[in-house]
Amino acid sequence: MTHMPYDLHLQQLDEFLVEHSSLWQPQPFKTVRPAWCFSHPELTQALLDLDDATLYHYDSCQDACIAFISAWLPPLAQISTLTALPESGQTSGDPVPAHLNTGMPGRKWQQISALYRSMENPHQAITEWCGGKGYLGRLLSTQWQQPVTTLEIDLQLIRDGITLATKHKTRQQFRQVDVCTDACAPYLDHHYPVALHACGDLHRELVKRLAHSHTTGFSIVPCCYHLGQAQRYTPLNHHLQLNISREELRLAVNETVTARHHEIEKRDQDSAWKLAFHQLRQSLVPMEYKPFKPVPKAWLNDGFESYCRKLSAREKLYLPAATDFSHWEQIGYQRRHEVVRLQLLRHCFKRVLELWLVMDMAVYLEAHGYFVNISTFCDRTLTPRNILLQGAARP
Repeated sequence: MTHMPYDLHLQQLDEFLVEHSSLWQPQPFKTVRPAWCFSHPELTQALLDLDDATLYHYDSCQDACIAFISAWLPPLAQISTLTALPESGQTSGDPVPAHLNTGMPGRKWQQISALYRSMENPHQAITEWCGGKGYLGRLLSTQWQQPVTTLEIDLQLIRDGITLATKHKTRQQFRQVDVCTDACAPYLDHHYPVALHACGDLHRELVKRLAHSHTTGFSIVPCCYHLGQAQRYTPLNHHLQLNISREELRLAVNETVTARHHEIEKRDQDSAWKLAFHQLRQSLVPMEYKPFKPVPKAWLNDGFESYCRKLSAREKLYLPAATDFSHWEQIGYQRRHEVVRLQLLRHCFKRVLELWLVMDMAVYLEAHGYFVNISTFCDRTLTPRNILLQGAARP
């Protein structure tokens, strides 16, 4: 399957995101009515009028959401074409040994198996980048009879991985390495690096190191693009126009297709209570939205009043004795009712932003001597982070 040159595709994504930034960069969670609500009042009302079943449908099916919103914003209809990717295809039909998934959640093992089936035997030593207990590495080593080095920073994960490698008699060694600061050339030169869901700076660091390594090829599945040290994202290709913060990168991973019902309920409660506390704080000390540090999940278990008292103590906010906590909790859930509907517009741009990030890496690697291919290695219901970036060094 032929595809548009990645540098041209990246340019189109960049221009699209910049042109429509006023639609996706403002966050309804932080701003009660973003500016687009006033310039597109009919769309705003249509979103606010959605019942729960329709909301769930649009939140679960981006194509349907885009088709709905495009009635008011026709340019968004091109998103489906802009973000279309080929499937990787199944290069390996070999059965996957079930005994290798001991202690591994079923969904994660399915992701590992799908990635394996989308790869070809590199016929050389493999480096598993940020590999945890080394499940992927053990599968690749077992199936292809290749030695694997698993790089991981967490000593306990390494110990567990060594135990499993010994149990299964796998040609697999573990090295405790901080891939962002330690020397990694010995594990990249003349090796085939594989990274499944290495987060943020971890997969970006691999991409940067590949540009200066004697590596014949690679397979990378990026994840959690917003996790990193810098407050703003610096594109690898400096000609790009989009200026985006680390916080705004969260949009690219804002999906719950694999979350359990209980997890979704807790997420919704957390969101409503944060909105409620912000409205309460706003009534006492008027200010723009102030981000929260992470709130301990245990705080959600003891009722809204307890939650507010703990959070106000941490935020150094005085709560009047007559505070009506039931009133503010109700306001929080009402705000959440509006937020989840208004943010459907932002969500139309999730895959556009994610593909912009992946294309940024692809074009950078092409400029540093690799043939690169981008595809999907599994259905998004298995994991929404299903984009596979593969490359081979040019002769």
